[in-house]
Amino acid sequence: MKEVIYDFSGKRFVITGASSGMGRQIAMELAEAGALILGLARGENKLRELSTLYPMQIKYAACDVTDKEALEIAVCKFVNENGKLNGVVHAAGISDITPIKMYNEKVAHEIMDISFWAGANLIQICTKNKYGKQGMSNILFSSICAHSAEKGMFAYAGAKAALQIGAKSIAKEIAGKHHRINTITPGWVKTNMTDQAAQLADLEKFFENNLLGEGSVDDVSGIVLFLLSDRARWITGTDIVVDGGYLA
Repeated sequence: MKEVIYDFSGKRFVITGASSGMGRQIAMELAEAGALILGLARGENKLRELSTLYPMQIKYAACDVTDKEALEIAVCKFVNENGKLNGVVHAAGISDITPIKMYNEKVAHEIMDISFWAGANLIQICTKNKYGKQGMSNILFSSICAHSAEKGMFAYAGAKAALQIGAKSIAKEIAGKHHRINTITPGWVKTNMTDQAAQLADLEKFFENNLLGEGSVDDVSGIVLFLLSDRARWITGTDIVVDGGYLA
């Protein structure tokens, strides 16, 4: 039984990366709390499966989050049909090993495009007056890699570090509308993305460094719901670490 229960009835949120991992968990918990969700991801089948679990709460659009035009079309349609947004969560991202001696430039740019530039575009779009309500809460997913800079992951670490400092700057711009923006820095938790990364690097040693043991997506989603809620209305421009003690 959950000790903390949120009521997001009548609230509307956009979640990228909603087809799996962190994004999917957050979308489900918000739906259970009564929110209306626009889930965005490239995988339409997985989005459809998620929507069937909460047909009244979760709408979806299959699109590439790096396609700014497609992103705005999806947001515009959702807002026109359901009302202005109360918040955004950019959970979309990819990870790969990119050693400096032999990195794949295309992959390195894709990591930055999805994590950083797509996040910036999403915030720019959703905080427009015609899409976002005053006092929106915006959340971008960073990573402990931004602090620990794991070997062979300079592109991923760089993209996530850029998100953190970028959010601080954006916070100063959007505060006039009482909009908030924060980053979440999760530790190594079990998701499809970390499972794929584990095939390329020895991530088991990373999990072993979690003082509180192996984490799961619902160990992180709770702080996201808090930041989206009115109880966090005085928190902006900061980074929240949820890592099981990895960085301790």
